[in-house]
Amino acid sequence: MTSGATFDIPFWGANTIMVTLGCAVFGALAGSVGTFVLARKQSLLADVAGHAALPGVALAFLMGEWLEINGRSPWLLFLGGGTTAWLAAWCTPWLANKRRLGADGANAVALAGFFGLGTVLFSLVQSHPTGAQGGLRKLLFGNAAAITSSDAFALASIALIALLVLVLYFKEFSLLAFDEAAAKVLGFPTRILDWMLLLLLVATVVAGMQVAGVALVVSMLIAPAAAARVIGGSFAKTATLAACIGVACAVTGAIASRAIDHVPTGSAMTLAATGAFFLSIPVARFFHSKREHVAKELAV
Repeated sequence: MTSGATFDIPFWGANTIMVTLGCAVFGALAGSVGTFVLARKQSLLADVAGHAALPGVALAFLMGEWLEINGRSPWLLFLGGGTTAWLAAWCTPWLANKRRLGADGANAVALAGFFGLGTVLFSLVQSHPTGAQGGLRKLLFGNAAAITSSDAFALASIALIALLVLVLYFKEFSLLAFDEAAAKVLGFPTRILDWMLLLLLVATVVAGMQVAGVALVVSMLIAPAAAARVIGGSFAKTATLAACIGVACAVTGAIASRAIDHVPTGSAMTLAATGAFFLSIPVARFFHSKREHVAKELAV
């Protein structure tokens, strides 16, 4: 094999197909959940949750190895990462409200603290006899080529359950995102709905850990949703379009990572999502001018 990046046609075996499907489901979840994250102005909170998954993953691996139960188990890593991501997502608004730090200060403190702890714990993981071979470093930027069928199954299961919850409570979540006061007047359990949205955010972070990486998973939450929002339309259409863009970007990143050596999946997904956002600007202008032209013709 030659040094540097080499191009190869991905082998479409059962594992590759399973991984690609898992990435597609994750992309749909990230795009749709990201629509609510943008609507509630919680983009920085999503970034905090993504980075906060790192210490949980490291602790889960070390605990699994200590208990001799396979610290590389995807369900164990998802549980550890999800726990610390949820803890960070929960304590950040608490710090902002209770300690008068403000949202920016609370996000900065939580992100720096959890990510710093994660890097320290990862140094312990790398010094562990099986840690260096565990492939956990790939969780920083994602690597679809290193994902097994069991990893892809766990990823797809979490993403599908979260998508089902999002679809079932879409109306309630939409009202909460745009008018929380009206939701309270109508008798909706806003606190419970808020916690459910928070859990969906954490589920998206956990599902995307192995494909997008904890450092870049937030890009898959924000960029597809931002692209769909630029194009415009009703909230339901925006969420659907964001899910479709998320699927396209996730699949593109997964295929690029499998076909090109030394290209992290998360980086490829991020580039695809960023490209989709910039492409949405001329697309939005085209549709806007077309609507204006149709409106003028109808007026005549």
